[in-house]
Amino acid sequence: MASAPLHVTEIILRLEQGMTRPFLVRAEDDALYVAKGRDATRHGLVAEWLCAHLARRVGLAIPEFTLLDVPSELVAAFGPEGAALGPGVVFGSRHEADVQEFAITQLKRIGQADRQRVLAFDWWVENSDRSLSPHGGNPNLLWRAAEGRLLVIDHNLAFEARFDEKAFFETHVFRDDAEAVFGDLVCRAELSAVLASALADFDRAASSLPPGWHWMDVEQTLPVQVDLDSIKERLAARAALVRGGKA
Repeated sequence: MASAPLHVTEIILRLEQGMTRPFLVRAEDDALYVAKGRDATRHGLVAEWLCAHLARRVGLAIPEFTLLDVPSELVAAFGPEGAALGPGVVFGSRHEADVQEFAITQLKRIGQADRQRVLAFDWWVENSDRSLSPHGGNPNLLWRAAEGRLLVIDHNLAFEARFDEKAFFETHVFRDDAEAVFGDLVCRAELSAVLASALADFDRAASSLPPGWHWMDVEQTLPVQVDLDSIKERLAARAALVRGGKA
C-alpha cells in the first residue's frame, strides 16, 4: 500500500458489481486497480482508507490498496460516466485475478477464525454492508478457490451514524458465529486486545488522508461532515465493550 498517489494512465471500464459501480483502471506501475471516486462520496472514501489500514492491523486478508491520481483529461475522454469517478485523488484497491464473488454455498469452506474475525471487525467499524442469506444479499467478499482464500472488500459504508446493531447480527454473512465471538470470556479478551492494538494505527491512517477528501468542492469551501475524533472515540468505546462483555 502506498500513501503517495499513483498516477492513473488508463480508465478501462466501469464495473457492474457493487452499489457504487467502481472503475477498473491502470496505474503508472502497470497494475490494474478497482478505483472508487466521486460516486462513493467523500465519507465513503474516508471510510475505505481508514478501514483498509485497520483491517490489515486486525489481520484480515484484503487486496493491496493505495491512493490513485486520476487526470481530468482521462475522465473527459472516458465520456459522461467518467464523472462518477471524477478527477483527482481516489481510492484504489488492487484488482484480484482468479477470484469469484462469495456465495452462500462456500460458507462451510471458511475457517472459523476467519469468519469470527470478519464478523468482529465489521461490528467494530459499524459496517452493515456484508449481508447474505439463502435469499440473497451483498457479502462484499471474494473467494479464491485455488488457494481456499477469502478476501474482504468494500468498507465505504462503515462508521454508520445510525448503526443498527440488532439488524447487523440478524443479517451479517457470519452471524452464526456471534455467540462464539462475543459470548466467550477468553475470546472477548483476545478480541479486545487485537482491536486496541489496531486502533493504534488510526492516527497514522487519518493523517495520510488526502487533503481534498476533507472538502466537498474543489474550491475547498464546503467541509465534509466526517468527525474523525468521534470515529476514533467510538472505536475505542466498542473495543472496551468487547472486554466488558456488553456487545
